[in-house]
Amino acid sequence: MSKQRSLKIGVQLQTHVVPPSAYLNVVGEALSLGVDSVFLWDHLVPFTGQERDISWDTWTLLGSLAALFRGREQLLGVLVSPLSIREPAVLARSAATIALLGNGTFILGVGSGGFVHDDNLTDAPKDVVTRMKQFSRRLSFLREEVSRLNAECGTNILIWVGGSGEKVTIPLAIKYADGWSGFGPLSEFINKASHFLGTNHEISVLLTPRDQNNDLQGYFDSGAHHLIRSLRPNEDLSFDLEPISQMLSERAQLIGSL
Repeated sequence: MSKQRSLKIGVQLQTHVVPPSAYLNVVGEALSLGVDSVFLWDHLVPFTGQERDISWDTWTLLGSLAALFRGREQLLGVLVSPLSIREPAVLARSAATIALLGNGTFILGVGSGGFVHDDNLTDAPKDVVTRMKQFSRRLSFLREEVSRLNAECGTNILIWVGGSGEKVTIPLAIKYADGWSGFGPLSEFINKASHFLGTNHEISVLLTPRDQNNDLQGYFDSGAHHLIRSLRPNEDLSFDLEPISQMLSERAQLIGSL
């Protein structure tokens, strides 16, 4: 690991089953462990659930968490809000509000959407071509609104795009976003991240439960600045932060080996 480039460790919490009031304690514990960032995902129905399952409203939860970040350098964000079901002007104002409630910075991760259970509850486009055209249009408008709000409100809202599509999503991320979030496995991430060589984008990877190996050094060597572990709720309606502790320990060992 290079001394000139640091590796951040983050956690993404899914927004279902665990009581909304419990997220304050979970996030507070994660911050105490030393994570660099905390994200919530954004779905109306759990991505791993059935059609009638319910997710909490992500943006209400984010507002309730913002005060925990005052006076801290650690970052709060969403990874990701689907532009298929979220209006960009509303997202920009929500992000600015949360940034001002917190430490002034917010990571606004967005994606093209396409999760069928979310789409069925909204008027989201059902076909891929229409959805990707909408994503391009809405992302362009979001860029304009976020830049305007940052200038007028003194906020530092950073747009990240999540997704691995090389024909549309990644080119749009390069054009409009401040960062990009990809996925494992490492071999796939390497190919996708190569598109960002020579850019100033913040490069992150979201490790889902199927990614058993953290491989911090491998992702770092492939250009990642940020490794984020997604956590599912446990059966006892809690989150187990042990995988995050493990990643932080592994990072300390890598730094210590320099």
